[in-house]
Amino acid sequence: MRIAIGGSPAPLEQLEPWEDFERSQGRPLFGRYAYEVDSKTVAVIALYRYSMARWPFLWAKHGPVWLGEQSPTREAELRKLLVREVRRRDKRVVFIRMHARFCARDTLPLMSSITYDRTYVIDLRPGTPEAIRAAMPKDGRRGVRRAERVAREAGCTIAEETGLSREEFENVYQVLIATAERDGFRPHPSQVYWDMLTTLGPQHARLFVLRRDGVPHCWDLVTVAGKDAATYYGASSNASRSFRGAEALDWAVACTLAKEGIRSLDLMGAESTRVPELYGVGRYKRRFAQHPTEVDGAWDVPTRPVVYQALVRARRTRHLVRKWLGR
Repeated sequence: MRIAIGGSPAPLEQLEPWEDFERSQGRPLFGRYAYEVDSKTVAVIALYRYSMARWPFLWAKHGPVWLGEQSPTREAELRKLLVREVRRRDKRVVFIRMHARFCARDTLPLMSSITYDRTYVIDLRPGTPEAIRAAMPKDGRRGVRRAERVAREAGCTIAEETGLSREEFENVYQVLIATAERDGFRPHPSQVYWDMLTTLGPQHARLFVLRRDGVPHCWDLVTVAGKDAATYYGASSNASRSFRGAEALDWAVACTLAKEGIRSLDLMGAESTRVPELYGVGRYKRRFAQHPTEVDGAWDVPTRPVVYQALVRARRTRHLVRKWLGR
């Protein structure tokens, strides 16, 4: 895959290092494919085996990676070729989850999970905190200055803790438990985040923690691919809101990465007409960049349409029953 991509920027999930993490979660690589037009590689994609209610599907997170023109026709042809290949190799697979810029008849809304097609990316190329801040919106410039000051006055410290022990990470993980209870989502078991840190290694996965009196209050798990980084996971305690901990940490991470020569920090996801659920987090993230960045959202591409629709109906029925029982 790296040979096909060459020096082109690519998301970590589509590169070889990600394979070790997926394998640690029991999700082996299905295959890596190159889509060629006139003997030239136009796109590459890595597919991993997943399952939902015992039904297998394939997921290409943030894939395919387009190296040439990305047109509706080419996207459709690539999907057609992939569906044919998957049916040939494994008739049990129900659908492929992959990303696309253009909506089509064969791209269906995700049966489960949530995607995004807009994000905010902090431009780190200016290099210095002053220059990076100058490129931000006015309220963002004020916000990070205030967050720095308030967190400092509260006695907070921010440091990279990528090499912490498993026991130490369990303590940090408790912040995510509090975040999930507050924001209404179910976090992965702590082992998942630990596996990400250990299988990807410090070259590709880093942990930054904000502490107050030695107690962790906020953390960012940052992934790095080449010169680009992303805040893959993050957590913040309820108490940290009083001293703007999350904002102070995100800003400190951005400044640290910029100093190391990283050119961008993707905050991973914001609201759009397709995903209004992300409006709240989008309001926070928009202060770090003047404009949102459009990205390809994820879609389900059925390989067994009849089975896929049956699964959709079953999930809807189960949701309605749970909602009714909840009353």
